Amino acid sequence: MDGLPLAWLAELNDQPALIADPDGRAGVLAELAISAHRRGDVDSSELADMLEFAEAARLWALIEAEVVA
Repeated sequence: MDGLPLAWLAELNDQPALIADPDGRAGVLAELAISAHRRGDVDSSELADMLEFAEAARLWALIEAEVVA
């Protein structure tokens, strides 16, 4: 995760927000990742990693929401 934007990582690590709205937060993470790539802050490989992390976070949050419920 070295080299990924710190603001994006902070969003990724916002577990309460992820659990509250897994799909919405994953969408936000994906949009932030794409924006970072367009700005040149991350390369294509890092973008792919960020999108994979966003999907993994979404799946994690869906599981966590079921456990809590």
